[in-house]
Amino acid sequence: MPDFVPLNFFSYNWSRKDIKPEKVISPPYDVLSPEDIKSLSRHNFNVVHIDSPVSYDRAGELLNEWIKDGVLVRDDIPGFYLMASDYRAEGRIRTRWGILGGLKLEPFGRKVYPHEETYPKAKEDRLKLMQATQGQLSPVFGIYDDPGQILEEIGQKSLDSEPLISFYQEDEVYNRLWPVPDQFNSRIQNIMDHKKIFIADGHHRYETALHFMQSRQGRDDAPWKYIFIYLSNISSPGLEIFPYHRTVSNNRNFNWSDILSRAESVFDIFPLDDPEFPEDLKRTDALIICLPEHNYLLIPRDDKGDIFDNVGAYVLDKYLLREIIGLTDEELASDRYLRYAHDQEQIFEQVRSRELQAAFFLRPVPISIMQKACEAGRVMPRKSTFFYPKLPTGILFHLWER
Repeated sequence: MPDFVPLNFFSYNWSRKDIKPEKVISPPYDVLSPEDIKSLSRHNFNVVHIDSPVSYDRAGELLNEWIKDGVLVRDDIPGFYLMASDYRAEGRIRTRWGILGGLKLEPFGRKVYPHEETYPKAKEDRLKLMQATQGQLSPVFGIYDDPGQILEEIGQKSLDSEPLISFYQEDEVYNRLWPVPDQFNSRIQNIMDHKKIFIADGHHRYETALHFMQSRQGRDDAPWKYIFIYLSNISSPGLEIFPYHRTVSNNRNFNWSDILSRAESVFDIFPLDDPEFPEDLKRTDALIICLPEHNYLLIPRDDKGDIFDNVGAYVLDKYLLREIIGLTDEELASDRYLRYAHDQEQIFEQVRSRELQAAFFLRPVPISIMQKACEAGRVMPRKSTFFYPKLPTGILFHLWER
């Protein structure tokens, strides 16, 4: 069997008048607050009822009810789907293309590579949900390199036809979804069979699916031996990596004068009027400390020769948070003191108003460095990269034993 295959997807029955994409599709589960879930669940068929359920058993029961009642329907034949996401970044509109299908599950390091650490609690949650629903409710996000840009070629042809669905998600991201004509299937599969796949988002769900598969018997083409995945092309100008910044809560008062003084042993430190990286600064290992009344640019003084010394999140984690501030593994993982966010302007305002004690602003991780690290079997600190826009949940479902 090929490594990348079309799937017999389930989807919402878009012909029903009571089912509209904006009402039933949701942001991914791991960015939703309890208030978000409560708001989204006001629609009876919103995907949060099964992806962020009141109980795992109820998720399985409700999913079966939706199939029985025609809320969800299954494709007649296996297929790929193409998705275009228009978004604004750095003052201009970009389009990211991605193809949705099934990727053969392999242990990390063979064909598929992780780039960030994972945590047991999230994997346990997703495994229980997969067992209850017998399926994968949202796609893992993977990237690959194709200078030939077949997805963009298919995408330009798709623009001449009406999409299956189109909808806006948060931050005015505009998504469109098309079924891929069968004539492209073999060409897509031939290209993907020779590509390395790097997980951009969804590490927990990939590892969960792998664990689920290893606990089951089944033929080579058993549906649970394939992960529901969205693949996007590194060579496409629409794919960008943005930084995840770090925010410091007020749960513990840190002595920033002392921290900056001790940081001088590792960093060159420069005061800044605004928390913006200088335009001519090419260093991807630099970081900014944003405090209520002052901002400081920190540039590591010594190059240790490790590829990760080019990654700001790694430099921050190893040298500043651990060695200088002295946070432990438990403290870093607890989210009590340190959290992750991507909206730099909003973070800046929260620091200035003292809603936050401080923030660390980082530079984006170059894709070339991410690739080299993955291929070397290395994983970056949690939330080193932010692939924007996030993939919505509810566009398609990969379900089995139905």
